[in-house]
Amino acid sequence: MDNMLEESKWLYKNLLNEKQRQMIDKTILKLQDGDEEHLLSPLWEIDKEIGGIGGYNMPKNPLDNPFPGGIEREFFRPLQYAACELERGITYGCRYVVQYSGMHLEAVSRQYIINQQTLGTLRNFNSTLGKVTHKISSLRKLDPMVIEGMFKFVTLYNFSKHDVNQDDSRKRLFYPEDALVAYIAARKIGRYLFSNT
Repeated sequence: MDNMLEESKWLYKNLLNEKQRQMIDKTILKLQDGDEEHLLSPLWEIDKEIGGIGGYNMPKNPLDNPFPGGIEREFFRPLQYAACELERGITYGCRYVVQYSGMHLEAVSRQYIINQQTLGTLRNFNSTLGKVTHKISSLRKLDPMVIEGMFKFVTLYNFSKHDVNQDDSRKRLFYPEDALVAYIAARKIGRYLFSNT
């Protein structure tokens, strides 16, 4: 787990439960050993336990689009893309898994704010995840640990959209463990926001 970015480490230690952490540890060990048979089956089981709509119950081929329009598309299509990237080869699309997971969280966070405020739709329709997280934090209605997790995720999401690895000590910016943590964290925070709307 030494490869994880600091924000991923925080999410791993503080937002994920023991079973989720063990799944990530075992998946990374299997990946390092070159054992990729059924590599993501445990992830999809964890995803299923989180509940709702996720990569575990969506087609992994993005050509099979269960959400051709509407608000559901904005919420869940990014999860389908993240699942597709994971299935394509977890070592190749790490940045995109983080980015798509962030897109899901951004859409859910916007909807949370819209549901909490009058005229929220007009003011928050295109707000970024960072701006929406600050607004959610100012409401002081949610678990502070979840809010802190959202702020950590904002940093990862922004890295995935804008940054190129400038750290000579890292071969790449995102590793598979970052991708797995980001996906599970986004799913957990997203479900939490849905349940508190």
